[in-house]
Amino acid sequence: MTRPIYAMVCLVLLVAPACGSDFPRPAAGSVDCTVTDAYDLSLTFADFEGSDTGWYLYTDRTPGGVPDPAVSSNVPVTQLNPPRCGSTGAMELLAYGDNYWGSGFGDWAHNSASTEANATGYQGISFWARSPGNTDKTFLLRVNDNRTFVTQRPVPDGGVLPAATAGDQDLDGDGFLGPGDIAAGTDCRLAPAQTLGDPACYYGGVQAPDAVTRVPEPDECGNPFHTYVTTTEDWQFFLLPWSQLVQWPCPNRLAGGIDPAHIRMMEVRLNQGTHYDIWLDDIKFYRPRADAGS
Repeated sequence: MTRPIYAMVCLVLLVAPACGSDFPRPAAGSVDCTVTDAYDLSLTFADFEGSDTGWYLYTDRTPGGVPDPAVSSNVPVTQLNPPRCGSTGAMELLAYGDNYWGSGFGDWAHNSASTEANATGYQGISFWARSPGNTDKTFLLRVNDNRTFVTQRPVPDGGVLPAATAGDQDLDGDGFLGPGDIAAGTDCRLAPAQTLGDPACYYGGVQAPDAVTRVPEPDECGNPFHTYVTTTEDWQFFLLPWSQLVQWPCPNRLAGGIDPAHIRMMEVRLNQGTHYDIWLDDIKFYRPRADAGS
């Protein structure tokens, strides 16, 4: 499996106050489960009901920082006791003490053409989330389609590009994986290298980079779509329409927005010097129910 990796979402429908004393597991009666009734949520991206979340973790490896990739690179499923709206498992993203560039969590289960999610006909992404205790509440959510998911890119090292390997398409025949070539597992051509802002587009991007927009060619890769999400201590149901997912301008801002037919990856990015305890559950695609209100 492959592991790469300005608007704030405030589209919370309704959540009643938590019971208060049983963090991080609120009482079953503290959540209004009817907030989902008006929507068709039949297409699931991740429900965290099994033994594996399908997500991995990575950090800047600050000594003593959490999470610790040396222990495990997988994010485990956390059991909900009692369940929330019938859900018995969730994903808990705990991160603190990462003081260099931060940490992140990414989905690896959908990052190929054979496993990507086809959300054609749906209006966007829905999920449940909460951040209990005295922790940071706003995080960056990145979403990739098949034109922004880049498994590998040219990283100049002393002016030398990486050699093309099995699975890469070395279209210019120079023996290296460079701009215009297609990396293994990628459905688009690598964009020209850009010294300023390029890491922020592909591997950083918690804060907007200082770089100009470059309109890509039709078959070139673009930088990931993103938005900010703000949680509270209590479980909330979020609706994230496709239009809420935007791109920073470097190196490539694609025309037409994200392609729902090829959702390839989701990723949570956390800035350095922060303390997070994020609970995510039931990441699904939504659309209004045809019989809603009847």
